[in-house]
Amino acid sequence: MALLTSDEKKRISDAVVEAEANTGGEIVTAVIPESDDYAFRELLFGTGAGILAFIILALFIGPFGRFLDRLFWTESTTLLPLAMGTVSLLTGAVFYFLFQIPALDRFIVGRRTMAEAVNHRALRHFVESAAYDTVDRTGILLFISVLERRVELIADKGINAQVAPDTWDRIVSSLVRGIGEKRTAEAIVTAVKEIGTVLAEHVPPRPDDENELSDGPTELGKGS
Repeated sequence: MALLTSDEKKRISDAVVEAEANTGGEIVTAVIPESDDYAFRELLFGTGAGILAFIILALFIGPFGRFLDRLFWTESTTLLPLAMGTVSLLTGAVFYFLFQIPALDRFIVGRRTMAEAVNHRALRHFVESAAYDTVDRTGILLFISVLERRVELIADKGINAQVAPDTWDRIVSSLVRGIGEKRTAEAIVTAVKEIGTVLAEHVPPRPDDENELSDGPTELGKGS
């Protein structure tokens, strides 16, 4: 499922073109469903839920055994351990799939781990997109990771040394707020315009200025 519609992509691309018309800087935008594959943690917590279920059944093995006897009308010696194993496996599987729900996924993974994952993926895309390799080292990456609800703004050293960090913080905060209000494309367009204003102030266009990077937003694959 696309994170942005064709119309939204065009609006963002047009905003980048407009912003770059008044500066020698380059703006790159990217959106990703999630910045890492958190399957290991989901499996770990699902396994933990299954083990907990087994422990609870073991603590109440007497009542559970009598329940099985009444339910199946049998005194088989294999029924009880098989039932305990089955219930434990099903519990683990159910919780594993429950942890695919974004809100629960964020809860078990944790803010710090997700923040690190988004930062690492954004830095990687900064290199992959060649935003680090512009003529005057004035590339800027605006990186949105949906599951983690995080935005990374990475500015190359040619512009970063001239701009106070809180300038970028304000742009990021406004963008995060807009995404939270389900105005993703509109919020990205606004952020691009604000970045363009900052770049125009500190990085005027060169006489031989060329468009070095793609203007359209890049949609990255989940956990890629």
